[in-house]
Amino acid sequence: MFDITRIASPTALAPRFDTVAAPPQAEAAPTPPPPIGSGKKNDALGRNEFLQLLVAQMKNQDPLNPMDGQEMAAQLAQFSQVEQLIDINESLQTVAGSQVELGLAMEDLTSITVAQGDAMALLLEQSMAINTVGRTGVLDGNQLFVGRDGSGSITIDSGALEGVGRLTVVNERGDAVATGSVAGVRPGMQSIDLEDFGFDPPLPAGRYTFRFDVTNATGSFQQAQTYTTGRITGLRYEQGVPTLILGDSLSVPFSSLLQIRS
Repeated sequence: MFDITRIASPTALAPRFDTVAAPPQAEAAPTPPPPIGSGKKNDALGRNEFLQLLVAQMKNQDPLNPMDGQEMAAQLAQFSQVEQLIDINESLQTVAGSQVELGLAMEDLTSITVAQGDAMALLLEQSMAINTVGRTGVLDGNQLFVGRDGSGSITIDSGALEGVGRLTVVNERGDAVATGSVAGVRPGMQSIDLEDFGFDPPLPAGRYTFRFDVTNATGSFQQAQTYTTGRITGLRYEQGVPTLILGDSLSVPFSSLLQIRS
């Protein structure tokens, strides 16, 4: 073996070994920077940039001290790992983009489904409201409607009370115009016809309010819960929502009905 450390320069080898000195290699042109707007971050090393660095390193290596084969294999393996990581990152970005698009599509589908459900519910409500005209509706309140023949009914909830019931009818001015009593009031919710109170003469036709009391265990009267009961005489729509007309003038939303009777 030759002791390279004793040779002053490569040109000294020419007279001993009859070799021609290789012309000096031209410096490798610097790698141009990535174009503006390429979308690459300064801290992100892509496969092209890594390969350019490797080629530049091989071009500019010392001819007397070339790159070791194991080191080159290690760098190629590193390049392969970097390329695989880049591919994985791109795949993850594609999956993430697909998930976002799927989420947006699901939101649109949910909105469409909700809108269709609301439209179907409104259509069903309108159909049911039409079928209530001519029947008797019950809702929260204490309104009493008396027909031209003196007919009408009240709906009350006596809870646990039972026994004798007392009805007090009040006109629009707040004056009590009639008082009647009825026996056999049962516990719970029930309807009572006006004719059961035996008003003589019958109440004039019109719209009233009422109060109903039931005897308790001590024999005194206790107020029961009352409901508005009236014949549904008409139907109209307010912004697409069905509104019923009870009696001659009371307008109530269809959704406020608690019961519908024949």
